[in-house]
Amino acid sequence: MVTSQDKCLYEVLGIEKDASQANIKKAYYKLAMQLHPDKNQGDEEAKAKFQSLQRIYGVLGDPEKRKVYDQTGSLDDSDELAGEQFDSLYKYYRGLYRKVTEEDLDSFQADYRGSEEEAADLLQMYARFKGNMDTVFQWQICSDSKMDSHRFKDCIQNAISSEKVKRYKTFTAWAKEVEARPAPKNPLAKRKKKAGQADSEQALVAAIRGKAPTQMNGLTASLEAKYSKSSARKGKGEREPSVAAEEPSEEQFAAARARLENDHAAANGEATTSQPSPKKLKRKR
Repeated sequence: MVTSQDKCLYEVLGIEKDASQANIKKAYYKLAMQLHPDKNQGDEEAKAKFQSLQRIYGVLGDPEKRKVYDQTGSLDDSDELAGEQFDSLYKYYRGLYRKVTEEDLDSFQADYRGSEEEAADLLQMYARFKGNMDTVFQWQICSDSKMDSHRFKDCIQNAISSEKVKRYKTFTAWAKEVEARPAPKNPLAKRKKKAGQADSEQALVAAIRGKAPTQMNGLTASLEAKYSKSSARKGKGEREPSVAAEEPSEEQFAAARARLENDHAAANGEATTSQPSPKKLKRKR
């Protein structure tokens, strides 16, 4: 991702300068899910891009800061001249995790799945990975191979017939396997959480990645979900900042890992520690 010195912030998000706040938020969610550190573990460049995205949305997502940016063309001026100053650096970071909530992601998925935008993204991923649908599902946001394989197959086959994309042998073999399976009755139905499934920390990971994660995959996003709940209670009413947050400490990492393992054991009827379980939240499947 280019910086504000290299390119207009609107161009970075792929939107017009007169885009509505709703369209800015939508573009931000889409890029955030693609660039999230959980999907690019160990990739420092991806991490830097994600942090840049946070700052860009902090300006364009705030009407006051956006107005200053439109007038000056400066990201720094937008940060310094618009809005109230935060009381401390602690408060500045504390409110950051409230930017993307599980409810926000649920709403985004409901609008995105089955849309023309999803179809365009799917064809882009299909071409990029030369018909390897296993890899496509790893990168296609809000996707689930069990629910979406049949409709993705139809979408790609239509694009092949109209010569929008090439046909790959890998895709042809995959399509035959999909055709041999019964299609889901309502693939676009809201995904419901079943009893004993992942808790609220894992739910946000699943929403971000568009699939059910393993217990330890996406721990960074899980910690964000956990500590955002605490932040919302303590800092209610505070304005949202516009920079990326620091990584969790080793102690926080270990504590969250223990909680996830205990909750997994409890869901399978195994003995657990006496540590209380977090509040359950609904999520899509």
